[in-house]
This record gives sequence, C-alpha cells and structure tokens, in this order.
Amino acid sequence: MYASGVDPARTRRWALALAGALGACAPSPPPPLPHAPVPEPTDPLRPADRRGPIPPKARVADYALTARYDEELHQIDGRARITWRNHGPAPVDRIPFHLYMNGFRAPDTAWMQQARGKHRGQELDAEHPWGYVDVRTAERVGGDGGSDGEPARISLRHAEADEPSLMTVWLDQPVPPGEAVELELAFITQLPRVFARTGFHERYVMAGQWFPKPGVLMPDGTWRAHPFTLYSEFFADFGHYDVELDLPGDLVVGATGIRVSEAHEGSRQRLRYRAQMVHDFAWTAGPDLVEAWDDYEGIRIRALVPRDHADTAHVHLRAQRAALASMEARFGPYPWSTITLVEPPEGAEGAMGMEYPTLYTTSPVKPLPPLLQGLGFSERMSGQFTTIHEFGHQYFQGLLASDEFSQPWLDEGLNTFSNGLVYVDWYGAQEDGDPWLATVAGHPLRLSEAMRLAQGRHGFLEPVDQAADRFSPLVGSYSGSTYQKTAATLMTLRRLVGAERFDEAMHRYATRFAFEHPTGADLEATFIETLGSSVTLGHGEDGQPIALRLSEYFDQALRSEVVLDFRIHALTNRPMLHPEAGWRRDEHDALVGGEPPPPPPDGGWPAQDLEGIVVVYRRGEFVIPVEVEVELSDGTRERVLWDGRGRHRVLRWPGRRVVRATLDPDRKLVLEAQRHDDTRYAEDERPPRSTPEALGRLAEASALALGGAFGP
Repeated sequence: MYASGVDPARTRRWALALAGALGACAPSPPPPLPHAPVPEPTDPLRPADRRGPIPPKARVADYALTARYDEELHQIDGRARITWRNHGPAPVDRIPFHLYMNGFRAPDTAWMQQARGKHRGQELDAEHPWGYVDVRTAERVGGDGGSDGEPARISLRHAEADEPSLMTVWLDQPVPPGEAVELELAFITQLPRVFARTGFHERYVMAGQWFPKPGVLMPDGTWRAHPFTLYSEFFADFGHYDVELDLPGDLVVGATGIRVSEAHEGSRQRLRYRAQMVHDFAWTAGPDLVEAWDDYEGIRIRALVPRDHADTAHVHLRAQRAALASMEARFGPYPWSTITLVEPPEGAEGAMGMEYPTLYTTSPVKPLPPLLQGLGFSERMSGQFTTIHEFGHQYFQGLLASDEFSQPWLDEGLNTFSNGLVYVDWYGAQEDGDPWLATVAGHPLRLSEAMRLAQGRHGFLEPVDQAADRFSPLVGSYSGSTYQKTAATLMTLRRLVGAERFDEAMHRYATRFAFEHPTGADLEATFIETLGSSVTLGHGEDGQPIALRLSEYFDQALRSEVVLDFRIHALTNRPMLHPEAGWRRDEHDALVGGEPPPPPPDGGWPAQDLEGIVVVYRRGEFVIPVEVEVELSDGTRERVLWDGRGRHRVLRWPGRRVVRATLDPDRKLVLEAQRHDDTRYAEDERPPRSTPEALGRLAEASALALGGAFGP
C-alpha cells in the first residue's frame, strides 16, 4: 500500500501548480475503452502446470461469507462460516480474531491514538466518523442433534479484548492437531466515510477488512494476533472463499476471485464469488465505474475506473502488463486466473493505493499538459507507478504473505524494490539498465537516483527490521525506512554482487516460500545459501581480496540506524619529497628533517615533481567497501577499491597530478542518500556550474513532486 503519511494528491502539488500557471490545454475526447470484455475464468486458480505447486498444509482457513449491504446506513449485515484447521503441535481451545474495522470505533483505540484521526493526508470525517464490527453471535457448527437435517449449533463465548480490534472465541472442546473446527459468526459492519483504505463516499464503497478473521497459529503453537495500529497491516492464513454479496442493482462491482453467478431481484443484485488459496476477500462497488479489459497469458485483467477517467484506463492496463511480465519472470508464476484493478472516484482518495488478493486500488493518471511537455517535462510515474506497486503486493503480500505486523519490510520494502525492477525490465534495455523516471528539458532523473533520494532524511532514524508498532509517528521514519531504505538495501546489494547472482537468490526465495509465510531470516539464509557468506568485490591496493560479508551487511542495513556516508575529504597536489633533501615522513605523515625544496620561479610544479593526494573519509558508521575513481592530468582514470573499515584512507599518486576524484563512480551504493560531497576537484580545476547541472537539480525536484520520489 501507499506509505502512511504520504498523500498521492499532495505529491503532485508542484506539478499541478505549474500546470495551472502555464495554462493546461483543453482535453481531447477520450478514446474508446481498451479491448472487448474478457470472459470470466471458470477456475479461480490457473492450471496446475502454469501456477506452480501449492503446499497441502498451506490451506488453513476456509470462509463461506454472506453480506447484505444497506446503502442508507452504510452497513454490511454479514455471516461468516469459517472452517479452521489446526496445523499446530497441540490442541487449541480458543481462537483469537482480528476485528480490524474496530480500529475506527472510537478515539481511544490503538489505531486512533497513534493516527489522531489522520492517514495519508486524509482526515476522519466528523459527520460519519466511526466504523466498527459488532459480532452478534458465535457458534460451533457440527455434531448430532440438529433439526431438519441441519448440523447442531453450539453457542460459544466470545469477547473483545481491551483493545477492540481483537476478539477471542472460546471453543466448547479443544481442536486436536490435524483436526478442524467449523465456526459461524453473525456480525454487523459499519463503514466509515472512506478513510484509511476502507469505507464509503456518496454511493461508492470500498469494503476492506470488513469481516472477522482468525489470527495465525505459528508452528511453535503461539498465536500471531496483534492490535491494529497506524502502521500495521494484515496477516492471515490461506484458504478458499465462497462469498455471496447482496447489493443495489445498479452498482458496478469488483471483488477478489471470480464471479460464478449473478441474479437481479427488483432493485437488488445477488452476486457470488469464489476464490482459492487467498488470505483475504475485499470488494468494491460504484454506480459510475466503467470497465476496461486485457488478457495476459490466460490471466483476465479487468480495470474499473471512473467514467470521466476512461481515457486513461489504457495507462493502467499497460502498466499491469509490464508488472506481470517482469514479476512472473523474476519471482515465479502468478497463480490466480484474474486480477482486478480499481481507480476510486474523486472524493474517495482514502481508498487509493491498497492491495487485496487479486484486487487492488490505484491512483489516477495525471498527464502533464501539452505546454509543459513542449518545454521538455516528462515523467513515467503518475498513475502507473501506483498500479505497478499495488500489483506487486500480489507477490510479497498475496503469495508469500509474510507477517506484515512483525516485519513489514518483507512486503513493502521488497515490493518497492521489485517495482524498480519492473521499470528496469520495461525501459532499461534502451537506457543502460537505469531507466529515467522524470526529465526536465531532456535531463533525466534515473531510477537509482530516485531510490536514493526517496530515503530522505528520515529513513535512517529507526531500524528497518522491527514490528510495525515500534515505529513512532512522531519520528516519521516508517515510510523512508520500511519502503525506501529496504529497496535501496536490495538495489545496493544487487549492484555490488551482480544482477545475475542476486536475481537467482531472489527467484529462489520467492518460489521456495510461496504460500509459506517466510520470515526475514528465510530471506537472508537464501541469499547466503546462493551467494555464500561473503562475496569478493575486487582487490585492494595491496592485491588482497576485498569482500562483502552478507550477515554484516544485513545487520547494518536492516537492524541498525547507522548511516552509509562517504566523502572526498581532501584532494591536493603537492611537491614530492626528494631523498637527497633529507626529508622523510613519520607514521602520522608528518615531515621530519631536511628543508623543503623551493617552488619553481613561475609558481607551478611539473606533474612529475608533484604527488597527487586524495583523502577518503567514512563519515557514516556503515562499513562497506567503496571504489574511488581519480582522473589524472594526462587524461587517464584509475580506480582503487577500499574496504571502508578505517575512518579514512590516504591515496597517493607519486609523480602524477590529480584533477578530480569521485567516490562510487558506478553509483552502486544506492543506500548512500547524500552524494553531494562524493566528488572533488583540484583547486584550479573546478568547472563552472553548468546548465545541465542546474537542470539535474530541477529534475530531482520534479520527480519528487510528480511521483513521491519513487515512494508508494
């Protein structure tokens, strides 16, 4: 999803203001919607030979849901029959449930206490502020004694915890390992005015996290069921869903899975959906949504966009195809037969940028007006990046389904990194593998620079690898750390060890742990298994190999606040020492004995009488090898690899004059957010500030405004 605190509309304020100042041209008539309707698949999963294996024990919780939506009250009258299987090591006598909608029930919930009524630039509506889930009854279904052939129903005690986003259901008898229990819960869900992923706006509705969901029983017998907090998202088990929705008949509906039947009864419609091996079910509906279609290797793609944005549907479909092509090749097959993308209408911005199994919401395309395009402005972010990002969650949140509460970076960070690879695969072949995201007068801001900039000032204030509720809203580092620093960590590693070896490790992780709830330890172990515990990056001045130690790298990048920051501390060309003058240097590089040679009469030294000196300084605490490139006065360039373990390193070029020195010339260290002091010129060699340099700064500002600096 979008990072908490990031408002998609606000990130474009600069571009829209500039467009207004210069005057936007009248829009042209919208083109016809792309493609004819694609038939509904007959199976929610792709054929077995196309989707890959599914571990038998991955299926834990099946749901049969019925829901009647009351448009006047904005309420869902629901019933959930849940078959839960005990794959743990011991009998289970109670089951914790998530009641996520209760996070919006009152000002004193954990979510509201952290958020203070604000989320991603949106504020809780004072007229329709609250949402909740009220579980009316809980029963166990099964056994003898039912009437009319129906199974018996046994009422169960249930109660909310002190934090109302959690509830416990006590069973009348324990469920042994390997056995299952069938529960039925009746509930009422009140939707708030659309806010923080879910709710209504006028007649539009986005129903996310609208029903009670069991926690996850871990292999050691402990439960993962956490309070719903500002930065926490959702963690649930895989299973099959059979869902019946009763809605006003004129609403266009999108939902998880495939539609297996529909019937209209007066002013109402009854729709039935089926989904398999997913861990959630969401639906959306609105009267002014129009459909656009595509098909990608048997996967039906359905886009639902506001009628007045129909002319931009093709942008989302194109981005969706690019994301599928990239991610299937890198992370294995997309296992489901359908994907539905939704652009919520104006006024429902709180529902934008969120992922659910086989369904996600995106943000609108905001094309630059022709006048700005004529001035050389262009960008590849608006609308399509959100589409790529939210689809990417189908892998890291939908298929791998890591615990987003305990380690949110495993979804948000890995996904943000993978979005960059979509751009690499889509555009990179023609652009040296580092495609541009925005240009100003033809000057590009490339992917690596955007990822570097996106970490901002906050990405290093708190460790990446920590639970969501450990991040402080007052510090404001959740987005920069979880999304952007994780992405920069992975991109840095890929550039250091080589794309081919890195991609092999990522592919192994994604395919090995599909439907498995992997942890950060699983990811790191897979990299060490594939690459080795250390990777030789080159050789130092003494000819000894310099290696990157993977465990040390992950510890620094993910579990500490240390900053990666180098600088060229000094660059000078000074007269060489001549042995006949009697000078020598002590261990501190100080001159001892003799007299310095007098300068030449013209004040300049020939290059052969000079010693070029470059001092490299590791200003941050992050220890990592770094390459230094120097340009010499004869036009040659030389590189030196430093292991980065000291605080500084003095590099010498006897008898040669240094013109310029640059750290990390190939820009491999994407984790280094500040690069303004990575290049230094000799005192008399500094070039005047150029127009391209000024345009580069403007390109950075433009990308920050247009696309949220490659952030979600």
